[in-house]
Amino acid sequence: MKEKEKAKNVSKQKQKGKKSVKKALIISTYVILIVLISLISFIGIYVQDKNKMSNVLREYILGTDLFGARNIVIKVDNGTQTKKYDEQGNLVTDDNTEETNITTVEEPVNKEEVLTAENYQKVKDIVISRLEYMKLDYYEIKSNESDGTIYLEVPESSAADYAAQYSITKGEFKISDYDTNEVLLSNSDVKDAKVQYATTESGTTVYLNIKFTKEGSTKLKDISNTYVKTTDSEGNEVIKKLKMTLDDTTIKTTYFDEEINDGQIQIPLGTSTDSEQIQNYLTQGANIAIFLNTDQMPITYKIEVNRLVYSDITANTLKILLIVSTIVFALLLVYMIVKYKKEAILVAITNIGFVAILLIVIRYTNVDITLTGLVAIALSILLEYIFLMDMLKVKTEKINKESKGKAVKVTIINWVEKLIPLAIMAVVFALGRWEPVYSVGMLLFWGITILVLYNLVTLKIMFMKDEKNK
Repeated sequence: MKEKEKAKNVSKQKQKGKKSVKKALIISTYVILIVLISLISFIGIYVQDKNKMSNVLREYILGTDLFGARNIVIKVDNGTQTKKYDEQGNLVTDDNTEETNITTVEEPVNKEEVLTAENYQKVKDIVISRLEYMKLDYYEIKSNESDGTIYLEVPESSAADYAAQYSITKGEFKISDYDTNEVLLSNSDVKDAKVQYATTESGTTVYLNIKFTKEGSTKLKDISNTYVKTTDSEGNEVIKKLKMTLDDTTIKTTYFDEEINDGQIQIPLGTSTDSEQIQNYLTQGANIAIFLNTDQMPITYKIEVNRLVYSDITANTLKILLIVSTIVFALLLVYMIVKYKKEAILVAITNIGFVAILLIVIRYTNVDITLTGLVAIALSILLEYIFLMDMLKVKTEKINKESKGKAVKVTIINWVEKLIPLAIMAVVFALGRWEPVYSVGMLLFWGITILVLYNLVTLKIMFMKDEKNK
């Protein structure tokens, strides 16, 4: 009997030992994972880039009140331009300079009759639609109704130059006869345009796919049967060509091999195996697509001002703010450990992991970080800290497992009730167009989302000890 009890005790000890090893392994892996994520988030991942080490993580996008903004002013072009016309009164372009008896005329860039309040408003609407097509998170646009001047403010980034260019490009798309310049199709015939690509053994081909309206499709079908390669009575090849232009700049000169009856054409922009060159083709196609998907400007504009206005908040001020915030966060963790001792060590590490993951997500969600946005980040971190403190309180209570389980559920339910209205407010703010409000909404939304998902995983690990002692 004693031998059976002894064997049973030995078996229990072995099971406890296995559970202890398993627990230690899980916690060790968990801690190592958080440390790695934290190192990546706080320090970065650096790789050799030519003669320097570059961080492969995306940079944070600072809002206009922290970094500065690009101020762009565009005005109606009141200058003149030189145009050439043939005997029939057709405009002569660089593609066709063999004409004789060319008449050179100096005329205003914008005729007097187009300078109306209605067209000024139309230009503003077109600029807005192009900025929307760019999917800019934030911009401010104002206009002077008397002279048509447009004032545009966008966050400083690589997109700022495109925003400036899109705001002055007329966007007049034409498919015309190569020899006579007769316009066969124009912006009004285009239904949709988008960039696509296909990869083969020879490389990646980027092309612009243009879909035409019902009326445009009918025209395209007729054109595809007219502008073809034929043979004359003497056996010579005769090619009737057309050209595709954007603001009188030729995109492509071509002819058709077969009838097009689906109302779509694909314009190859280039083929390459080089990723940088492919990206250039994609950017080129995206630029053209924006003009085809938005209306043609009724007035020609020019850029009067295009400058970066820096924020009053310096990099040194942000550095001091970061140092102070880090010290405060560290003191909060010290308080947690002092209050709950060794039980709080794993929870403190968990809190650091939350901050690391939140900062990585912010990098990759392209959210503008403003001063108010920094408050939202701090609030998210504070909410996680208070939540973990509440869970630590439950964890260290000297009650049985069943009561502790109920206490955990009650605490989680109370937090869900608090977070729901906060999440709704975050979504409402995120829908706003004013950058400080948008930034708060988006950052708070991601903070709450990560808080919920992160703790669904980490709570089980934090309460492992209680499960073992059941």
